[in-house]
Amino acid sequence: MCGLAGIFVADDSHHEPKAVAARMQSKLLHRGPDDRGLYLSQQRSCALAHTRLAVLDLSSAGRQPMSLADGRYTIIFNGEIYNYRELRQELERDLERSGEQFFSRTDTEVILRLFARSGTESFDRLRGMFALGVWDEQCQRLIIARDRFGIKPLYYFASNDAFLCASEVRALLASDLVTRKLDPAGLAAYLRFGSVQDPLTLISGVKMLLPGHYLIAERHAGVIQVHETAFAHPIANAEEQTEQPDRKSAAAELRQVLEDSVRKHLLSDVPLGVFLSGGIDSSALVALLKQVGKVGQVGSDTPKTFSVIFSEGDFSEAKHARLVAETFATDHREILLTEDRLQSLVPAAIAAMDQPTMDGINTYVVSNAVKEAGVTVALSGLGGDELFAGYPSFRRAYHLKKLAVIPQSLRESAAALGQAAFNGSARRQKFWRMLESDCSARAAYTISRELFTSAEIHALLSGADGGMECESTSGRADIVNAVSMYELQGYMANTLLRDTDQMSMAHGLEVRVPFVDAAVVGYILGLPGSWKIDRQRPKPLLLDALDNQLPEIVWRRPKMGFTLPFERWMLASLRDELESTLARPRALSQIGIAADGVYSAWRCFVDHPQRQTWTRPWTLYVLDRWCALNQITA
Repeated sequence: MCGLAGIFVADDSHHEPKAVAARMQSKLLHRGPDDRGLYLSQQRSCALAHTRLAVLDLSSAGRQPMSLADGRYTIIFNGEIYNYRELRQELERDLERSGEQFFSRTDTEVILRLFARSGTESFDRLRGMFALGVWDEQCQRLIIARDRFGIKPLYYFASNDAFLCASEVRALLASDLVTRKLDPAGLAAYLRFGSVQDPLTLISGVKMLLPGHYLIAERHAGVIQVHETAFAHPIANAEEQTEQPDRKSAAAELRQVLEDSVRKHLLSDVPLGVFLSGGIDSSALVALLKQVGKVGQVGSDTPKTFSVIFSEGDFSEAKHARLVAETFATDHREILLTEDRLQSLVPAAIAAMDQPTMDGINTYVVSNAVKEAGVTVALSGLGGDELFAGYPSFRRAYHLKKLAVIPQSLRESAAALGQAAFNGSARRQKFWRMLESDCSARAAYTISRELFTSAEIHALLSGADGGMECESTSGRADIVNAVSMYELQGYMANTLLRDTDQMSMAHGLEVRVPFVDAAVVGYILGLPGSWKIDRQRPKPLLLDALDNQLPEIVWRRPKMGFTLPFERWMLASLRDELESTLARPRALSQIGIAADGVYSAWRCFVDHPQRQTWTRPWTLYVLDRWCALNQITA
């Protein structure tokens, strides 16, 4: 895992590419503490920068930027390619005929040689997580690409005389070519969902490259022009099967698919660990790990597992994580997080946010502990909720589909009556809004994930538009699988994966997500959604695939999720800090957010915590601190 940055300038540009790349590189050192490199093209039109976290081939042969012998192509790469050995064998047969040989054991060189042979068609053959840039010296163009699920981030900025790309927005700001001006659409999206939705960012002119896309920057008529193209839909392989296997056979096949993905995700020349929350997904991951082979310290059969625990018993999943660790004989470590400890970590955690987010503090805490334990790579069960219907949005959609038979006029009347007579908690408000909606998967997902409604955002921003639409799921009939697609492309891509990347890389830790794999996603979304929802068991399809390996107490209990007791702590040890900030939100006022609306959100939570979710004031607090730290203006 690494950090990358690049700049490509027009013919008459006055920018110094190498100096700009060096400034961007200085903001990425936390992502790659093991090595760094700078490349300047022969015509001095392009400079590439890289910081390396060495995971495969720890020698200097893996140094980046990496070029081929003829000098035409140079690559900067962040990620891991899990099928690189198969691709390498294929390429070695070609190289034998030309008398060439590989000079490293890295997946980076495999990508570079594959690109030299197949160009942009090579991206769809990469199984893994990646963000990369390839400079073509002969054609004078820069190509950047991002994996199909958006596991690794990649941002860019384009003007007439320069094109910039980087792993983090902060690196682009350090170039001094990007102004620290707020993007109103990005702000509205952040307020609506608690994270900015791609391709938007909070910085005007800065975009995030969409998952499964590549972009070509080249010169035309003396200026830089860019063209973005999709090379793979995030869920291209997830086609509904015309002939369904029986459920028992499908569960057995799913087990093989999951084991294959986990096995591939164990490729590493450095110590590896596992995030174990005690929930179904992380527990399933540990069970699969024990089945497929060696993990933990390099050459060891014992997985290292890590859990964050709290003294608040109703939030802690400690006993369940311990039971899983004992069942599968892991080397288990617990990280006790107290209110005082959290309070001391909050400033550093917010400073680690490349883009602000309502979530992510939990990942910051566990990443810090895992890295301190000497582990460089960690596996996460992220993606299990999206694929196995673990969120409330799935059941809501399932029930909404049944309500759709009632005429919408009647549902709207019932919702209006309910809002007038029984409205109260945020959950109840969402129910009335869903009742008056079109009862689609999109409505179930969007309303479930919203923090502030469009009307509320309009008031906070004094008239700005808070509208934000999700990408269509192409009219998929299976409503459970349709919600999966929204969750994968929305909440997972824009919140969970982004939080995981920025919070883990703040500590120089690589996190891998075996559930978020093309073969896994394609197979699961090809099965009936009804197999994923059961009144008796959560995530029944995953439990069937594991064939009763998980202790019953682990799955036969209410879902908790890997969350912190924020609601309680915000009314206790964190209260003074939030009160003082949200009562006078200077940074928010400077970017056009109404101060009285901010304080009102805080007071509503303090006065009626059972009716108002804690995420609303917390999201505003994080935004204020982030804007102040990064000197963002309207």
